[in-house]
Amino acid sequence: MCLFIIGACSHKIIPSSAKVNYLSSSDGTLTMNSIGVGKNKETAILDAEKNAFDVLFFRGLPNSEQKVALIDYNEIEIKNNNKPYFEKFYTEGRYKTFLMVSNPISEITKVDGVNKSITIEIKINVSALRKDLEQYNLIRKFGY
Repeated sequence: MCLFIIGACSHKIIPSSAKVNYLSSSDGTLTMNSIGVGKNKETAILDAEKNAFDVLFFRGLPNSEQKVALIDYNEIEIKNNNKPYFEKFYTEGRYKTFLMVSNPISEITKVDGVNKSITIEIKINVSALRKDLEQYNLIRKFGY
């Protein structure tokens, strides 16, 4: 009985299921469309931005220069073992230093009685993001 209560109370990180589509790339940047869901326009945009980064980190983006994930490890394990990095990255908005463009390209639409959805076009400086991940030892330097 104790194990059930402890397990039910523990906070779990749920892997994202983003809807992200590749548009173009040039000079170390990637441009994509990303769909986000939230209670209002602002939270839906934040969710779309987070989804785009999570896809680059843990899944890779087919048909792009970043076909493989930047962080080629278990997503849940990496997020649990590097909480300070990901909290600063997402919660404190550090990810925005790697954004070059983040523009809504659709109207906000209702998903259900509470949530709304929006599609954004987002451009990310993947070269700078890779260097940041290397600096914080989340990935090894390319070629080493």
